[in-house]
Amino acid sequence: MDTRPGESGILVLVHAREETPDQVIALAVARLEAGGLKPRGLLQHGEPGCGKACATLYLDDIGMQRQVCIFEDRGSQARGCRLDTAGLTVAAGWLREAIEARPDVLFVNRFGRHEGEGRGLREEIAPAVAAGIPIVIAINRQYLRQWRAFAGETFATLPLDAGEIADWCHRAVAEVEA
Repeated sequence: MDTRPGESGILVLVHAREETPDQVIALAVARLEAGGLKPRGLLQHGEPGCGKACATLYLDDIGMQRQVCIFEDRGSQARGCRLDTAGLTVAAGWLREAIEARPDVLFVNRFGRHEGEGRGLREEIAPAVAAGIPIVIAINRQYLRQWRAFAGETFATLPLDAGEIADWCHRAVAEVEA
């Protein structure tokens, strides 16, 4: 496992399907803010669904006090959940705004099925890399092959540990500033 920021400045948090990296990422963001860095991007959180209803899933715009729902409300009779493309479009706009603001670190929520298929937040990743902004992104292990096809092999990986994520971000920012 390569944990150095390296040339790409991308940190991938590979996780199993049953793991939810959101609280760990939120803790890492809080540590970065407490350490004087300016992270931006998206944090996911939600409420699990029950047998009769879909989960409720939101993306928060880090540092901007904005939130958007990214699951469609399909009613109580619906089976399964579906991403709300309108909500995802709003979130993509927030990421573009964040990149233009040149944060110290950009959190790009997830690289999942939609991104693997060329949709979702995929188009917002390359401009951040081109701008030299360190990126942190969570990837479910089942989408790692699609990530590698998209990004290649030049990225660091870490376990879901807020301290290690924050330390990597501080090193990545120091490399950008050097």
